[in-house]
Amino acid sequence: MESTNKKRFITFIAVAYGAAALMWIFMYVGLKAGKDLTIFASTQMYFPACGVMLGFLLFGDKNTKIPKAGFIVALISALVMMALSIVSVFAPQDDAWSVSKFFVYGQYVTMVGSVICYVLFWICGKEKRKNVGLDRPAIKMSIFMVALFIFLFVARSFSLVAIAQILTNDGVNYISEFAKKLFTPENGYSAVVMLFYIFTFLLMYWGEEYGWRYYLQPILQNKFGLRRGVLILGVAWGIWHLGLDFMFYTSVEAGPIYMILQIITCISLGIFFGYAYMKTRNIWALSLIHLINDNYLVLLAGGDTSVLQNQQITLLQLPVNLIASLIFAAFIFAPIYNGKKEEQKFEQEAA
Repeated sequence: MESTNKKRFITFIAVAYGAAALMWIFMYVGLKAGKDLTIFASTQMYFPACGVMLGFLLFGDKNTKIPKAGFIVALISALVMMALSIVSVFAPQDDAWSVSKFFVYGQYVTMVGSVICYVLFWICGKEKRKNVGLDRPAIKMSIFMVALFIFLFVARSFSLVAIAQILTNDGVNYISEFAKKLFTPENGYSAVVMLFYIFTFLLMYWGEEYGWRYYLQPILQNKFGLRRGVLILGVAWGIWHLGLDFMFYTSVEAGPIYMILQIITCISLGIFFGYAYMKTRNIWALSLIHLINDNYLVLLAGGDTSVLQNQQITLLQLPVNLIASLIFAAFIFAPIYNGKKEEQKFEQEAA
């Protein structure tokens, strides 16, 4: 069993980080050529789950039933996304498209693959789902955690705006302007539509959470303890974004600042995400929370995904984000991070 777990872990690291690093090479080529790199961000989200699925398929117990069909469809979808990403770097740019047409093609791949995977995971049976952590336990607690995250996320957003207003002191009421922009009928409609994204864009958000929360979190917490394990996971999660930090979210010059911001964000969010997963064991709830988090800026921009790319970053954002992130980081003191019983539960699942 120890040898099998080691092989699975090596497979996970090789795929989650190795595939990401490989794609960064093509991202750099595309960056130099002035290509739209949006599809690369979507593709990278597949890799953590791919590492877990390959571990199950290659080194799984033959007597343990798993949803092979769903895993295979997800892996094929990831390979197609990788191919589209690479081709987008070398294909001629179509000026008629506001974003790369390959990003649009990738959205179709994700939508079709997500629906097929969800159906296959649904019909495969409870035993197979439970064996790989795809069951849906603690529904009421899961709903509560999603609602709690939304409340805290909005509070954090207002905190960011309030701190920025205090520091700039330029006479503009940023809080009022932000509230007007946030609470509009259009955003209300978009927020409702966003709930259905979990079915049509399942593979991206589930792709990350299945790797980080379901697989890696129990391993790190079993080895380093509940608190230190989740903190180490936050750092590992932040570093995983390295290529995107320098070549997609912002410029190469502002990359170091954004990387620090990314690690701060991943640690603080990772604490809450870890808390929510320990309370629910529901990876679907975490996928929905991740979806809400990642689509916040897009929601405010009326669905324009280009707002995620080439963001303007300043040193002032470091202390501002650090203070605002305490809203999520405070959950590190939650009693569940103390319990030995919870640690044993992680140990059993990681075995």
